[in-house]
Amino acid sequence: MCCFYRYIYVETARITDATALPLLYAAKKYLLTGLLQECRRASKKALTCSVDTVCAALQQSISLGEDELKEKSLKFVRENTRRVFNTEAFLHLPHNALEDVVSLDTVSETSERELFEACVKWARCQLRKLGNEHPSGEEIRNVLGDVLYKIRFPTMTQREFAGLTAHSKILSLDEKHDVYVYMTTGEKTETLKFEVQRRQQQENVISRFTRIGNEYWEYNDEMEASDAVRIQTTVDIRLTGVGLYGGTESSTHDVVLRVWKGDRFFRNGEILSTTETTITSDGSQTPVKIVLKKPVDIQANAMYTVEAVITGQRTWSGINNTSPTCHLTQSGKITFYESAMSVNGTDARRGQIPQLFYTKKQRR
Repeated sequence: MCCFYRYIYVETARITDATALPLLYAAKKYLLTGLLQECRRASKKALTCSVDTVCAALQQSISLGEDELKEKSLKFVRENTRRVFNTEAFLHLPHNALEDVVSLDTVSETSERELFEACVKWARCQLRKLGNEHPSGEEIRNVLGDVLYKIRFPTMTQREFAGLTAHSKILSLDEKHDVYVYMTTGEKTETLKFEVQRRQQQENVISRFTRIGNEYWEYNDEMEASDAVRIQTTVDIRLTGVGLYGGTESSTHDVVLRVWKGDRFFRNGEILSTTETTITSDGSQTPVKIVLKKPVDIQANAMYTVEAVITGQRTWSGINNTSPTCHLTQSGKITFYESAMSVNGTDARRGQIPQLFYTKKQRR
């Protein structure tokens, strides 16, 4: 508490990761506005960007009513769900913080099965603190309470659900019956207590250019101006969207996006997804995101082509003077290659298609 007393006398304090939360509590209790603001800044900057501290930040944000810190903590959990579940701190979250985590609509690299297993592990930890080393299914259920109904069992596969619940009494027989009815027939019975909407996986973005190029990309309405680039990854991902440069001034462009397995010049070329849309830009250099009408599962070490056919005024272009290989979130790489389908100048290091949006495929 020496930092706290130092602030009272000289109105300065050296705030570290270890002291930010205790000082935040003290500053709020004693109405030290200046110290409170400094602690908030330190907490949001440091404590919500590490798997080792985010659970403590979430817990304190709830107990102190710090909504902004809470939202930033939950954002980090959304983006790093599996890593957070694997920390010791997750097992010691209070019940209300666990409920906030399990209520998230978006998670990262985590299946519903893994989320349920993390909750069971949390419950076993709470019971172990009370001296119960071998709890029953009913005892685990009681500790979880309403959190149990935040788990989206109907979104699991039948095999997953059976493997988790066939020999467990965490769910009642009636609850299992209602889930099986939904899985088999799609009927949502009046007594079904679980959400049937699948959670979204946290979306990541690959920005493949380091700066705006000194060339503009021109389009001729009389011919199909195709920008294309081939991609290959070292891990499985799901491609969900593409970012394109807009016009060098306020403008509207018609766009056809295609994702190919291989490309049209190979015998195995196959269109996996086609998205037709219109984009509007204000002349800025910020790419415009287009969501794929049909996301594409990209298999590791296979070759794919992303093609954009753009009609309209000239657009910005990008350039990468370093490597055509980019790192994916957490693990894996993606490499860009020149494509013979590109007739407008785009290649592995320059042109259009500055961004790709993706999620990591869930493990089963």
